[in-house]
Amino acid sequence: MIDLTKIDTTIYVSGFAIHQPVTVFTDYLIAIVSFCFSFLLNTSAFKDEITINWKRFFLLLSIASFLGGCSHGFFAIHDGAGYKLFWLPMQALNIIAVYCAQQATLFSTLKNPDKKNFWKWSYKIQLLIFFVAVFIFQNFIVVVIDTTIGMLPIMIIHFLEAKKTNSSAWVAYGILVLCFAAVVNATKFSFHVYFNYLDISHILIIIQLSFMFIGINQKAKSTIVFSKV
Repeated sequence: MIDLTKIDTTIYVSGFAIHQPVTVFTDYLIAIVSFCFSFLLNTSAFKDEITINWKRFFLLLSIASFLGGCSHGFFAIHDGAGYKLFWLPMQALNIIAVYCAQQATLFSTLKNPDKKNFWKWSYKIQLLIFFVAVFIFQNFIVVVIDTTIGMLPIMIIHFLEAKKTNSSAWVAYGILVLCFAAVVNATKFSFHVYFNYLDISHILIIIQLSFMFIGINQKAKSTIVFSKV
């Protein structure tokens, strides 16, 4: 299968070159959506550790996606100090975002003290290893592996928790959508040179984040109601 991302789709706006314009647009769209979700969770009513960590998750993804869009749009050649100034921090922020999602899960669904302590330390070790690996290997596969290791257990845990609360189901199904995005990336499935597998996966990520936000928001509101009872 031809990798359509290798075909030049540069457009010029007032003489300024924007490379991979649709990928840039969808990256920025993720950034806007993520920031809005973080902002909506950033209220005085949502002070619990669960919601705070999910708020950080969305905020970090917002910044990471903005940097990712810049790395796609500003550099025709994906190499060099300038490119890596955007690309590497984007990866590092993704690693920390996964850790925030893990922390939110630690406080929300992992109640058993022994299991909680195991997951707590495994999350910290994973964060350290993959954060350092980003700068050593300088390959996006580090983020892919970290996201897989980090998010799949969260999905399973929330599917199990979904038997008790509907909000957990939204989070679990959101992560399931992310799995489809991974498949699209791996197979390089594309519709058009201006709507390639990167663009498709970005749209799926927006759907994923939207599903997750619905569940997280429901959980946050139920926590407020429960605390008032």
